[in-house]
Amino acid sequence: MIQRVVLSEQVKEELLDDIMRGRYKPGDRLVESQIAKRMGISQSPVREALRDMVAMRFVEVEPHKGARVRQIDQREVVEIYPVRACLEELGGQLAVANAGPILGDLERAIEEMVNAFAAGDVRTLAHWDVRFHRAILEASGNQILIETWNSLMIEARTFVTLSNLILRKPEIDLAGRHYPIVEALREGDPVKCGRVMRHHVEEFGSVMHDIFREQNERDPSLTLDPASDGERFSATAAARAG
Repeated sequence: MIQRVVLSEQVKEELLDDIMRGRYKPGDRLVESQIAKRMGISQSPVREALRDMVAMRFVEVEPHKGARVRQIDQREVVEIYPVRACLEELGGQLAVANAGPILGDLERAIEEMVNAFAAGDVRTLAHWDVRFHRAILEASGNQILIETWNSLMIEARTFVTLSNLILRKPEIDLAGRHYPIVEALREGDPVKCGRVMRHHVEEFGSVMHDIFREQNERDPSLTLDPASDGERFSATAAARAG
């Protein structure tokens, strides 16, 4: 049982990565037997992984048609930010007492964000962004808080946000906006740290709200395709580097 659960988690992570990198597009079918054959495993862990991804709202199942990659709604991206801001405010307050050992890791994460941005790698940028925030939440020591935060599937949704944000607001210093959090943790003031964390999350939520509003004013038919946005950003970054 334990091995199967672990395997289903690995399948889920690989399928999420496939979606984020555009190997599966919105509307594409996810056939259990084909996925299992490609991965060299039985269909059972694939079925469990797809069930989890339905709960995460990245996959939908239609009668007589099977599982498909779901089109992400703009509202889902925007609505997560007020929830996340509340959780991370508490996380920042609680993490102050245990912040010393993680400060170096946080600074390294910011450096990796800078490198990923320069390379045009949105997936890696999202990974280090989430790793930064997860380190702080874990330092809070509050298991319920950590589990609730993890249930929001932050990394996949952060990828969606950054794909849109970098493409349409390339002047924003994404990595640099994390430094005030590190400084607040170093100062050791729980209230200030919580406030800085909340402001950081709410700021990105506000920017995304503005981006979607501008998109819809230009073309109300636009929908979110995070993979294609990520590809366009990669091409733009490569052009800048050249």
